[in-house]
Amino acid sequence: MAKTISRHRSKLAVPIKRRRGIWQYFSLYREGVITGAADNDPSGIATFAQVGATTGFSLIWLLALITPLVVAIEEMSARIGVVTKQGLNRVIKTHYGVRWAIVAGLIVLICNVATIGADIAAMAEIVGVFTNVSWEILVLPLALILAALLTIGSYAAISRYLLVVTLALLVYVAAVFTIRIDTAELINQLWPIRWDGSLMLLVAAVALLGTIISPYLIFWQTTEEAEDKTTIKDLRRERSGVTIGFIYANLIALVIILIAATVFKGDRLIESATQAALMLKPLAGHWAFILFSVGIIFSGLIGIPVLAASTAYTAAEALSLPASLSKSIKQARGFYSILVGSIVISALLVLTHIPPMIMLLYTQVLNGIVTPILLVILLLVANNKKIMRGHTNSWSANLLGIASIVLMLGLDILLLIKWLT
Repeated sequence: MAKTISRHRSKLAVPIKRRRGIWQYFSLYREGVITGAADNDPSGIATFAQVGATTGFSLIWLLALITPLVVAIEEMSARIGVVTKQGLNRVIKTHYGVRWAIVAGLIVLICNVATIGADIAAMAEIVGVFTNVSWEILVLPLALILAALLTIGSYAAISRYLLVVTLALLVYVAAVFTIRIDTAELINQLWPIRWDGSLMLLVAAVALLGTIISPYLIFWQTTEEAEDKTTIKDLRRERSGVTIGFIYANLIALVIILIAATVFKGDRLIESATQAALMLKPLAGHWAFILFSVGIIFSGLIGIPVLAASTAYTAAEALSLPASLSKSIKQARGFYSILVGSIVISALLVLTHIPPMIMLLYTQVLNGIVTPILLVILLLVANNKKIMRGHTNSWSANLLGIASIVLMLGLDILLLIKWLT
């Protein structure tokens, strides 16, 4: 692998002290940056936009609260991958039995298939506007193209491509400087915290949690560390990578919420990509839709491969099949079959008349409802001394993990009660 080769070369070379450029910093913390950026796939961007469009600035406090929680959760996932050199579901199967591995695999499969489908639908809607073709017709061709991206090349090549694409998300940072945010209204909505318990507020809150603390990212982070053969000596760097990656991702989320809240005034649901593109009109004028399209398509190129790969890893590990993006198709036929199948099946399942922007929001609500089950399993693994060999959770990691479960379950229960009454 590229990183392993570079480490061996560094032992032979005479060290020269140089200032690191921004690309070197991104490369050094590649796994965390990719995982964090993958959190801002089309479903993430749509969810953040819907949160701002429907609730204004009032849930920014929740985004701030989630950030240390997701960093702690992803650090656990990374540490498990570094210590065990295995994917999370293989660890679950070995130490807790095949039933728990199947339960975890089914949760990831259901959430990922729903999210992949919605992501592809959003990309298809964008392409459909440019080509004047119905988005339903474009879903399957796009799915096949995306599947091809993951069936050619090695993991090292794919991770380098993913790293480049993460920089496209900075378009939203540029956009926030072109709008006039009502500071007084922002402060008024943030403090004191107002919680009216409305159905839309609860939907937005659960979706926000579901898109940031999502099932596939928990499993993907472990897989990345195992694939890259990261050592115990690299644990501190991996913690830094996870922290940087998710701070980066959540800053992108913050600016999208700020833009959407300012443009849509917090009182409407975005129903189409054309409406969503209005967020970038202050920056790009008539080019706003093109700029928004670039953001959605590039974020899909980050998120969908990670979603599909995490689905394939999780399922293959539960079924004891060879699983690695670094293996050829001949070496891991079952793994690649699941990978391609998850994308194609996802595409077929979204051929409905539900607008993609709304579909994206509700797939993240699904994530928010089922993720607490995976968090319980993650905490069990991260605290198992037999598995972690001296690298179990600290008290602070356990506190943040438990807080995540309590927060998600609490909002899920409130949403269910409101939905039924």
